[in-house]
Amino acid sequence: MKASLSKQNRVAIALAGHAGCGHCHSHNQYIQDDSGGLATVLALFQEATGLSLAVKEVRVKPGLEGYIEVETASGGIGRATSRRGITYHEALLCRNAEGREAICTQSLALEVFGRFYGQGIHETPVALQTAIANAALDTFARNDPARFHQAWENLPGSCGMMVGTVLEIEKVPVAVLGTVNASSGGIGPNENLEGNIYAGSKKELMDKLGMINLPCLVIEGKVYTPKFCDDLQEPTFLVRADPVADNPVVGRSLYKAAESLGYPCLYLDNVMVRSVGALARQTEELGDKIIAMAGQLKAAEGSRDKVEALANLAYLVSQEGGGISFMSNRLNDIVGGVGLQPGTAAVLSYLVTPEWHRENIFPYLTIEDVNKFVKIIKKAVLELQEQLPEAQKHLDKNSCRRNLDDLL
Repeated sequence: MKASLSKQNRVAIALAGHAGCGHCHSHNQYIQDDSGGLATVLALFQEATGLSLAVKEVRVKPGLEGYIEVETASGGIGRATSRRGITYHEALLCRNAEGREAICTQSLALEVFGRFYGQGIHETPVALQTAIANAALDTFARNDPARFHQAWENLPGSCGMMVGTVLEIEKVPVAVLGTVNASSGGIGPNENLEGNIYAGSKKELMDKLGMINLPCLVIEGKVYTPKFCDDLQEPTFLVRADPVADNPVVGRSLYKAAESLGYPCLYLDNVMVRSVGALARQTEELGDKIIAMAGQLKAAEGSRDKVEALANLAYLVSQEGGGISFMSNRLNDIVGGVGLQPGTAAVLSYLVTPEWHRENIFPYLTIEDVNKFVKIIKKAVLELQEQLPEAQKHLDKNSCRRNLDDLL
């Protein structure tokens, strides 16, 4: 079941995947490789075109005005900057990405730097991931601009690329869009254009691809979180779709696809309900924690007390901060935490076990993981094709008529 470039004009199903460059952590001990969606899209694009995504060269200019530029073997180019500059030794490390595949972008940055955090903590590794991800997408737009349509995030301070095309899977035309959510300076992503959100320059690109108001398969990443993982005995896929706010027909298609392939899979329909004001409350709560910790620092006299207060502040910013900074509050009220346009979609993730987390700490995607995502998506397209009238009926009834640009 090979993906190929489509010659059809009419699109039946949509597929969206992103990478949040530097969105590694969230609240409640949530840690992730947030590039599974983009990796799956890149793998499908590569399958359809045969283009190489090997990193041919990493060109780094060290210094306060430095940059990282990545070029793939097929000519794609991506450039990013690090807010506090790039050291000589960071430049040496970045070049270790040469010769590697630019599909699992967060994993590749982890291979080079070991670990990293967003929210302005580790800027150069995040900048490297951004350059790799943009170069990978640019590979397809540069080689076939007539069929691979390209746009840039039009959010202030953002520098991520978006590229989409129409592929055929078993003669079913699927509009496929890959998105890079990234901020200039490597400070972590604004993900107001993640998932299949109809807003900004992403909406214009989706409209060009015929993706607006289509049932959509959305792919997220590889995750550890106690909420979903602590009872797992083996790595398990997770499908989430609220029965009203999302599209349960899409959700069932993803679940049936994973099940038919023999992959362990959970389907949860009670964790995606939209809660108005939830992200605003979480933002206030984290702000209060930071204020309290800053008060302890202000009152500290001993060195040990100051060290601990600063370390605790760093923990809050580097980990819990990712759970509130990724999206605007009012937009989250409508599209939820993974950016699902109301009535349209369901999301697929991959969960690791508690034992895996204890041994490895940081979830990271492998090519084997990506291949599993690809197989599920291909099967899900065929499952959904059989249920399109029902999926479209739910979408038409529950879609959002509001202009989301006002909430960015």
